[in-house]
Amino acid sequence: MEIIYKKIIDTFNDEDVQQVFIDRSLPLIKQIDINYGQPENPEAFEVFLPGIYVSWNISELQSNEPNLLTLDFHVLQEPGAHTENYSTRLTEGYEYILMLKTIKYILNKLRASNTTGLKYIGERPNVTPFFRYHILSYQCFVDKVDDSFTKGSTSNVELLDMTLSGGIKYKETQLPTDIDTF
Repeated sequence: MEIIYKKIIDTFNDEDVQQVFIDRSLPLIKQIDINYGQPENPEAFEVFLPGIYVSWNISELQSNEPNLLTLDFHVLQEPGAHTENYSTRLTEGYEYILMLKTIKYILNKLRASNTTGLKYIGERPNVTPFFRYHILSYQCFVDKVDDSFTKGSTSNVELLDMTLSGGIKYKETQLPTDIDTF
């Protein structure tokens, strides 16, 4: 989980991604954090808006398959955005929808070194006494600790002979096993 979480933070801090928000006249994301209940109890936390709070669920699939990771992105903007046709704050409501669309655009391209790409699975509004906000849900497959499906493997090859009719003949030599360090 730590690799995808770091990738999310790095992605939204990237200058090119920030430019996507600037080009659409949207405020930059000020805070990305693990969801500890900030939307339900902001008085107990420092909450900067707009913010994205990430919660997740990892499901173990069959032993020979990668784990299924479900990510929920709780997107908080300034409270009070309305989209009613009679509201004087209609522009703020439109900005809210455009912000969600922009975040989905960015998340649809996100992939960490140990995951498949994120796949959009839905969204839903949520209301607390403090905020009306949106939850964007995504899924991907994530490597298990003992087996990697994204890393791949390499081996050195020694070229022995080459002929026009027979193609290339080669002999494989094994590389030493990778050692993981923390």
